[in-house]
Amino acid sequence: MDKKESITKEYALLFNGITDTIEELETLLLRLKRMQAEAEEIYISQEEND
Repeated sequence: MDKKESITKEYALLFNGITDTIEELETLLLRLKRMQAEAEEIYISQEEND
């Protein structure tokens, strides 16, 4: 039996689910950072115009 055959369906499901979730979280984190930077730019530009 090689390594591929020894991986259970449960392990593969869990590993793939965790991997997908980590990728989704990284995407969300990037979106949040971009929104934060954009909001900061808007705030600063409003202060400068006042």
